Amino acid sequence: MTLLWIIVAVGSIIIELVTLGNLICIWFSLGALFSLVLSLLKVGEIIQYVAFFIVSIVAMLIIRPLANKYLRGNTVPTNSDRLIGQKAQLLEPINLNSWGKVSISGVDWSCVSEDNSPIEKDAIVKIVAIDGAKLIVKKID
Repeated sequence: MTLLWIIVAVGSIIIELVTLGNLICIWFSLGALFSLVLSLLKVGEIIQYVAFFIVSIVAMLIIRPLANKYLRGNTVPTNSDRLIGQKAQLLEPINLNSWGKVSISGVDWSCVSEDNSPIEKDAIVKIVAIDGAKLIVKKID
């Protein structure tokens, strides 16, 4: 069994290196290394298999969210995403029956309020989200 765990650990590390940071199977190498230690301690095969699956699943549940947070957390907003957080003045009011309008960098956008409340013309609003081709805004008091 020791040889099996060495092959699984090395193989999954090689696959991870080839896919270069896509986090495809690094957790299997951790599970295999844990099971390798159990094998060296002469623990039964069934326990080694169970340990492999449990450690692999736990490692995946812990590593994946952390990696997404830290490795992909430096996303730079592009295109319309850059509008989120900006302030604008309403050119047309937002009513229950009609969308309002703002102009940002010379481009007119339709907008609605985030809580569906009316907002008067010339009010200053902050863009909180984008839904299709319209902006979701909230009034700044």
